[in-house]
Amino acid sequence: MDLSRIRNDLEQFAEALSREEYLTRAGLKDESRAAAIRERFASLGSRSTFQEVQAAAQEASDADEARRLRFLAEFLATNCIEYQVREPSDRLTTAEAAQTIAANGERIPLRSAEVRIKNEADRSRRAALESARLAAVAELSGLRREILERSHQEAERLGFAGYTALCRGLSGIDLLALRDLTQPILSRSLDMYRELLAWYLRRRVGVKLAEARRHDLVRLFRAPEFDASLPPAALREAAEAPLRSMRIDPQAGGRIRVDDEPRPKKTPRAFVATPRIPDEVILVVRPGGGPDDYAAFLHELGHALHFAYTDPHLAVEYRRLGDASVTEAFAFLLDGLLRERGWLRRFVGLTHPADFQRFAAFHKLWFLRRYAAKLEYELILHDTGPVSRCAEVYRELLAGATLVDWPHELYLADVDPFFYAGRYLRAWIFEAQLRQHLREHFDEEWYRNDRTGPFLLALWQQGQRQTVEELAAELGLGPLSLDPLLAQITADLR
Repeated sequence: MDLSRIRNDLEQFAEALSREEYLTRAGLKDESRAAAIRERFASLGSRSTFQEVQAAAQEASDADEARRLRFLAEFLATNCIEYQVREPSDRLTTAEAAQTIAANGERIPLRSAEVRIKNEADRSRRAALESARLAAVAELSGLRREILERSHQEAERLGFAGYTALCRGLSGIDLLALRDLTQPILSRSLDMYRELLAWYLRRRVGVKLAEARRHDLVRLFRAPEFDASLPPAALREAAEAPLRSMRIDPQAGGRIRVDDEPRPKKTPRAFVATPRIPDEVILVVRPGGGPDDYAAFLHELGHALHFAYTDPHLAVEYRRLGDASVTEAFAFLLDGLLRERGWLRRFVGLTHPADFQRFAAFHKLWFLRRYAAKLEYELILHDTGPVSRCAEVYRELLAGATLVDWPHELYLADVDPFFYAGRYLRAWIFEAQLRQHLREHFDEEWYRNDRTGPFLLALWQQGQRQTVEELAAELGLGPLSLDPLLAQITADLR
């Protein structure tokens, strides 16, 4: 086994795949060729390569080398699965880019549908868009089912009891314990969430809670009433000014590039492409109007800063692999500025920021409830396979968490690979503890303290060498706990 060759191939593969995913997801090309890239680096999708690295990780006596090998083994196992599903994955990406829907007398790209839904004030027209979008999503369920079934089969071929066992064993994340930790979010916030949701739906969308649908929530969180307070032209400066106050260069010396062109086939979900970490990082957003644009840009800026300031001398495993909850936590730290009253006053210019802060906290609570339900659902899905009853289980769990009727058609589309929902939940919990730490050590308005920047840069430079649990322990934050997270949201809602 030539570890240096494997690591070099990983670097080249990650760069090529990131460039390809950027082009297809950013709407710059119609046909995905990711499968061809996976073919070129087929050795990284080899079961024997994974098994050799896994054995080496278990035998390594040096702690740092053992950690690197564990990260590499996790990557190789997930890459084996992605190699086996490379062809249907390409077909799915290509089909999504080409798919159009007919609604309200016009035909629009499927990837534009969600943006159109959130910008449609008329409920009947919004419902028509939603219906057409869900029908189009359902048409692609066959491909998603094929990908899921092949993924489950490959997990067993790799020697695991199943997909969940693979993810749990290689990531070191006890998914059942995480579910038990996060499920109380639903009960502890239920009364507060129900009251706020009913009020916002009635006042902002003109819909009673009992009649609400998913598309009503999409419209609610579009929040056009805040458009005048959050103009698109002011977004970049509002995001970057506090960074300069902290002595952080927002462009990271030119290593960060922003792609905010509103292309019709650009995916509505913002993302960061990382062809070369830390030298080339692309922040990709699709402007749709309102607070979502601010949240998306800030979130992806958090990722971009983390990657662009990662120490270039770190091993590839620490720059590319590791615990993704770490980078998600830094992204949540930045989009959490939307709940900082001082930032809203000083950098956005809101003279009375309480209303928006409350709305942003409510939106965060909705996300937390949704992802707690998603983790529960995905544990069921991956243990039983995509059987017909899973669609109903998905609908029931998501409806129970969001308190609106939820479409079953999304039961395979609303699933991120390898339990990424769990990464988000761990990141939210750690980010709240980190935010509390920043407030205690760098003042309530930590985001404009010139001592905060060096502290954050030191964290970012570590890449993803440590897990969020290890970072929390190093910073003296204690074990992951829901208490700071729910306390901060409750305080912001007052």
